[in-house]
Amino acid sequence: MGTFAGHALPGSFFILFSIWWMIQYAYEQIALDNGRQQPRGRIMRTLHRLPIEGITVVLAGFIGFIAENMYPSPKWGIFDKDGNFAYTHVWQHCEMYTFFALYGLADILSKTCMPKAEKYTKILGSLAFFVEGLLFHFHTVGRTTIDTHLHNLLVYAIAACVVLTLAEAFYPKEGRFRALRCVAVLLQGTWFFQVGTVLYWPPSGKPWDDEDMANLMFLTEAFAWHLLVDILLMLMVYGISCLVLKKTGLTAVHYRKMNGIADGEDIEFGTRVLLDNGAPNNLDSDNELFDSSPH
Repeated sequence: MGTFAGHALPGSFFILFSIWWMIQYAYEQIALDNGRQQPRGRIMRTLHRLPIEGITVVLAGFIGFIAENMYPSPKWGIFDKDGNFAYTHVWQHCEMYTFFALYGLADILSKTCMPKAEKYTKILGSLAFFVEGLLFHFHTVGRTTIDTHLHNLLVYAIAACVVLTLAEAFYPKEGRFRALRCVAVLLQGTWFFQVGTVLYWPPSGKPWDDEDMANLMFLTEAFAWHLLVDILLMLMVYGISCLVLKKTGLTAVHYRKMNGIADGEDIEFGTRVLLDNGAPNNLDSDNELFDSSPH
């Protein structure tokens, strides 16, 4: 991860998933009427059952694990020839990939052969974010002031992901936690790009002055601007998704009411069907991914 590409890759991953989760949220609200509707077509029903997100997360974690140990040269050992710990930063990254892959695996199992595992997917997602934040908190030992400041701000974004994902696990019907989690994950993704740009691809072509405190102040300001822009972006994604679904979704795909649901009657969150994966079940949990929704 010690390159611009190494920061851009996970940043892109978090950005894409946060946008996808917000689209899912709009889809559930508009096309599925908060879970009161389900698609009639065979293709759409099949898409609902496929654990697409879980598979994607597992593959991403596996690829990241292999890439960390193979690029630019193999480094699978934990100790060097003198018996000292080696490649500690590499193995920290591998731990992060492993915990996210476990989350994805739990999501796959919950949508296939172990439906009861669904109530624990968000807890595992929160755990994966926690491990990521823990490792990044101690990732900058011995590094420059700017490097440390950049990663400390990243830890704040990760902490928000931990809290909001865990909140979803205990309050699955509260859509505000879900929307805020999308913003937090997007903030983490865009800040990864900021870290890579400052450390490895500065616009001026010169490293940032580590002794200039104005640089640290600017980075703190930039973090707040990232948050504002990410909130606006999520609102735009939600608005566009709702507009498209209202204009085309209910006519392009034919929906019918779910059996046993009367008009105006609330439905338990565990019976909702989302586009991302999984047949509905009666568990009190969400149907998404890294979490969600993800997740």
